[in-house]
Amino acid sequence: MAGAAALGRGPSWLARPEGGERVVAWTALGAGVAIATVGLLGGSQIVVAIGAALVAVLGAFLAPQLMLAVFLVAGGLKAAPWLAAVPGDLTLLTAAGVLAAMAVRALKPDGIPTFPSAAALAVGITALVVLSVLWSPAPDLGLDKALRFQTLTMLAFFAPLVLVRTRAELVRLMILLVCVSLVVALTAVPGAAPNQPLTIAGGDSEIELALYASTGVVAAVGYLLLVGRSRLRWLWLVPAVVLATTVIDAGSRGVLIGSFLALVVIGLRAVMGARTKIVPILATVVAIVAAVSFLQNLSGPAAQKYQGLIVGNEAQAVGKRNFLIEDGIDLALAYPMGRGAGGYQFETLFVYPHNAFVEIAAEQGIIGLVLLLTLMVAAFRSSLRAREGPFSPESVLAGGLLMVLVTDAMVSQTFTQFRELWFAMGLALAVPRIGRASSDPAPT
Repeated sequence: MAGAAALGRGPSWLARPEGGERVVAWTALGAGVAIATVGLLGGSQIVVAIGAALVAVLGAFLAPQLMLAVFLVAGGLKAAPWLAAVPGDLTLLTAAGVLAAMAVRALKPDGIPTFPSAAALAVGITALVVLSVLWSPAPDLGLDKALRFQTLTMLAFFAPLVLVRTRAELVRLMILLVCVSLVVALTAVPGAAPNQPLTIAGGDSEIELALYASTGVVAAVGYLLLVGRSRLRWLWLVPAVVLATTVIDAGSRGVLIGSFLALVVIGLRAVMGARTKIVPILATVVAIVAAVSFLQNLSGPAAQKYQGLIVGNEAQAVGKRNFLIEDGIDLALAYPMGRGAGGYQFETLFVYPHNAFVEIAAEQGIIGLVLLLTLMVAAFRSSLRAREGPFSPESVLAGGLLMVLVTDAMVSQTFTQFRELWFAMGLALAVPRIGRASSDPAPT
């Protein structure tokens, strides 16, 4: 009996430290951060590697959401000059950290959770993308695309299902996500091209900058501001304003539209779920008026990109990439089963059509399109099935993230490498289980 009980608890070294051991562990984690920081300042890859290894190992036990948060925004950090001493690609390093954290969680008594049935749709899409390499006119391009999708992108999808089980874990993840998004925003630099008002440090993407900032805004306003009853939670408006300003200054029209829609949805659902309606109503109205006023008075390169978006010819402002979509639709009609992974780039010489539905239809055909549409619908439906109802903070957060990221997937990004979108869908599928005790019945 004792042996069975010990087996049920799992190996002792997997147990989360408690009491004095926990203090020592957190102190060691802080020491790891300090060591890595010294290495970055001194430009020493060895010192950075030592500190990062300490953070990764301890983080897997103490705060497994740390690696996930950094992994999600690694694209906005890895090219930064002040991270030049990092020994290797930050995306791959943090992906390894996420895998380690998932492995530690899987070996604990609660193990790997029962995945929702909709997760099979993601597996089906992955299998189809890999299989489509067989009939791709550019197998090298297709294989590279498929490998990235079935590794890094799928890791972002399944990570929240494994690492986020309780409200406390979700709060921790959102706090870390806001923090790393702030780092990306505060280190942004003016772009080199006229159509790039503000970009990530060391990079040339204003879209990525706006995307990471908008994710932080939704995390702060759509969750951290709604969780709990402490008056101090209103302090999350400070980073939210900084990140929202970055979204506007970056000049990405697609992300701006998605962020605006998400904030409207968050505001409406917060009003519906609030006992006292007047406060969220006033907050929503003030936020919308302030945003529109700010955009109308915006000057500089960003103002030129937004010209016609708020007033004027919106179709002309938003639809400048229509030829890419038209080429993708032509491919989808010509090849009902898809041209194969990498086929769009081979045929058009453009990497992707800036529309997830058109891209998957052109490369994986009608089957891929149906699978992706079904998964997105399932994710939105799951986001409404939170334990505390459709107006709970978890439901509002998942819905807000999906609104931003699905909107951006329609006007930008390639769906096979859009980690944030797949993370949002994975998180939405996890919402009905977050905070549910093991003795509670599974959601129906």
